[in-house]
Amino acid sequence: MSNIETAWLVHKPEQKHLIAHAQDCAEHLGATLEAVELADFVANASGYLAKNPYVIALLESSDLGILLESAYQHHFKLGLLPVHPKSKVCRLYRIPVKMEDAMPIALDTKGGTKLDLLLCNDEVVTWLVTFGDVPLIELRHMADNQALIWQRLKAVPADLMALFRLKPKTVVITTQKGTKIKTALIGAVVIENDIESMAKHYANMTIAHSDGTLSAALVAPSSVMDYISFVLTAISPNPSPSKSLGYIETTGLLLESDEPIRYYIDSQERSAEKLQFSVIHNAITVKVGEAFIAAPSSNPGKEIVITDTLPQRKEHLLSLKQRLPLFSIAQDDDFKETLLVLKGYACFSVPFVLLIMLSTMLATFGLFLNNTPVVIGAMILAPLMGPLVSMSMSILRNDDKLLIASLQVLGLGTGITLFVAAVTTFLLPYEQATNEILSRLQPNLLDLGVAVVSGIAAAYAHARENIQKSLPGVAVAVALVPPACVMGVGIGWFDWSIISGAGLLFLTNLVGITLAGTFTFLCLGFAPAIKVNRGLGFSIILVILISIPLYQTLVNTGLYSRIEKNISTNTYEVNGKTLSLTEVSAVPLDDKIKIFGQLHSSQLVLASDIAALRDAIQTQLNEPVILDVSLRLVQ
Repeated sequence: MSNIETAWLVHKPEQKHLIAHAQDCAEHLGATLEAVELADFVANASGYLAKNPYVIALLESSDLGILLESAYQHHFKLGLLPVHPKSKVCRLYRIPVKMEDAMPIALDTKGGTKLDLLLCNDEVVTWLVTFGDVPLIELRHMADNQALIWQRLKAVPADLMALFRLKPKTVVITTQKGTKIKTALIGAVVIENDIESMAKHYANMTIAHSDGTLSAALVAPSSVMDYISFVLTAISPNPSPSKSLGYIETTGLLLESDEPIRYYIDSQERSAEKLQFSVIHNAITVKVGEAFIAAPSSNPGKEIVITDTLPQRKEHLLSLKQRLPLFSIAQDDDFKETLLVLKGYACFSVPFVLLIMLSTMLATFGLFLNNTPVVIGAMILAPLMGPLVSMSMSILRNDDKLLIASLQVLGLGTGITLFVAAVTTFLLPYEQATNEILSRLQPNLLDLGVAVVSGIAAAYAHARENIQKSLPGVAVAVALVPPACVMGVGIGWFDWSIISGAGLLFLTNLVGITLAGTFTFLCLGFAPAIKVNRGLGFSIILVILISIPLYQTLVNTGLYSRIEKNISTNTYEVNGKTLSLTEVSAVPLDDKIKIFGQLHSSQLVLASDIAALRDAIQTQLNEPVILDVSLRLVQ
């Protein structure tokens, strides 16, 4: 390696304190550096270069562009030195972070790599160009990984608030080969070099350093929810392509807007209505570090345009003129197939009637046999999930025709279920309610929670083709047939308490599933407009009204659970006999508490003993009690 004997050390006034150290490092290598301020050198470049053609920069990235432009105009090689260990110049050109290690590279007479030069509105770009503020990522710092963790966390609350103030900017993008895209962006980043593999991370693309092209990542979510999805994708270790991100690779690019665009060149703020980008291929020669890999493209001047995911329809752009909506505003063409499937669910058919009858009979048999697997089988067989999901979509989209059709099919299915279950109950010789029946007579807020989660699962499974295989599991979650069958059992026995209890559970599932499905479709962008319509408002009111008795039942459930625990853990001494109760179940009955259980004793138990036990429990609870127990003698 042959070293330069003398060179100009170009610096800004704020780097004066580093000059002596740089000169000492050069002197150790037998070279002399003559300091000159950047403004003086650029103004009289020809004169300085006539005296000495060798130039070394002691500059930050925001100032380096001025010197790079001079290097292009006057054709001189440029050596680089670090201003500080975290300098972007070190990262961009892979030069050592210590002055003494970087000096031999800067003084090498034979060193130098041909690099492209990116221009934005005729201004040289050293690092990147950005516009727009992108909360939680911030485009101006997408390539800057130097911020401390606590600094990033400190900015999170403000970024979360900024999510709801995002306002897309309508721009027209024209590539070098004439491709024109009109879209709405909240931000963009344009780079020439593959900084820290940024393009690969965010756009799933790899960029070469000297391929004569620039790369633009365009952030254009259709809603706040889409943007949050983009952020989660972007910060993941192995991100997948995002539907909120477009990508363009070209030799020239024009961004135009009807209003001034505030943008940043190497973090320096600018403003203009047009951003004209161009790349000068192999424009400058820079002495880079050994880790720097210049890999020229095998196809210089190529153009890649990936913008299918960006908003481009006129109606879509109009909807994005204000702040970014919370949920996407979709168009009918975006989900024709899903709508066709849901409309098919809202039609009468012989298979529907047959399946609802079979599932009802199966569920009723399972309830009387106290057999949970049989009841689950009936859930899978029941076809009521389809009209429920169709009803959710109709409420969201104000589709009265689909809503009426869904209600008719759902009403027919429910009517058949009640009739078949009542007839089956009337014909069967059972008169005692099993645990499967009793478990559906006291619904509470937890049952409403189950209904809501079920509705989310049902809507999501129908909206995403790749998870259609999960529909059997969703069918189990969307369980309307078992409570309807229990209502049928109550009708068959003429028992109002069973009818009312199971009816409340049926209504809870119906309203909870429908409302949750509606909001899920809303979040997934299946609405042409975002407004609370009458159907959605009525569903919300119904949920609130249903929640009142469900809350009271939840409170009672906690109370009766404690009663059951106290009774089952207690031993009673009555009439000289030791008695205990297991499998205790307490339910309200008029103004009394009815207690079921198994009575254990090692002695013969008489009716007077059971009456005495009831009195003891009444004294313990301070409530009137009805005791319904089966005797189990233990010897």
